[in-house]
Amino acid sequence: MLRTPTIALLSILTALTSCNRGKGPASPKAEVTSAEYGVLVSWIDVRFTSKEQVSKGINKVVIFNITSDDPHIQWQGSGGLVPWKTEAESLRKQEPALLETTTDAFGSKILHRAVLPQSLSCAIECVVVDSGRLEPIFKKGGGDWPAYFKQFPGSPGLLTFSRVGFSPDGAQALFYVSANCGGLCGSGYYVVMEKHNGQWVIKKEINVWVS
Repeated sequence: MLRTPTIALLSILTALTSCNRGKGPASPKAEVTSAEYGVLVSWIDVRFTSKEQVSKGINKVVIFNITSDDPHIQWQGSGGLVPWKTEAESLRKQEPALLETTTDAFGSKILHRAVLPQSLSCAIECVVVDSGRLEPIFKKGGGDWPAYFKQFPGSPGLLTFSRVGFSPDGAQALFYVSANCGGLCGSGYYVVMEKHNGQWVIKKEINVWVS
């Protein structure tokens, strides 16, 4: 489906500025678990160190420091939200190897937002940013995306991750990531990963919106 990445980014910044100004719930204090950290870093290492990415001049990844708690925003024709159970079934049809226990765990996990560590040990430079660094850029007169890429040259945009849901045996993982890179530039997709011989590998990426 088509969806403007500006909406996705503004939803993040709106929630953050509300937190910072005392108009919303406090920012999460818990950090993502070490297991989640391992999955996300493994995905970053595979996704952004390929020859294709290097040829595009990508030499760093910029990541928002708080996980999203509403990654699966899909709209029905009537205008209401698609229930997570319905979307989970759709994901499992697109990737038959995806377990129901994994999607169930993901659906519960994302309700509890968490903070990413300020330093990520990635194969590529990873920059973790908070709302304090983003607000001046995206506020009125702040320069918007041109200013963003001037401050973070060599990045593909801004990534925002969800929490990671795991299968009971810990060998399968599911998370959501949104990538925003401009007013009409971005995408959102689910990532299914599996552990083989102690290493996380990408099983499938399922795109749910693009602009």
